[in-house]
Amino acid sequence: MVLSVIASMQILPLPVVESVGGLSRWLLVIAIAASGLKTSFKELGRLGWKPVLMLLVETIFIASIGFAFIVGFI
Repeated sequence: MVLSVIASMQILPLPVVESVGGLSRWLLVIAIAASGLKTSFKELGRLGWKPVLMLLVETIFIASIGFAFIVGFI
């Protein structure tokens, strides 16, 4: 959010803003991967099928929105 405000104000040169934006995306990917590494499938199995189904539906929903943006539906 701070980066978008700074980029909108055009305080920093464009290459700096793009570099920081790229770094931000990579850090987000690393954080998501790290949380996935801590996922215990045994624990998910103990919770039952409803939380697993919810996780699957949410993943498909988010992926479909991303796909829609990529192909230009949205």
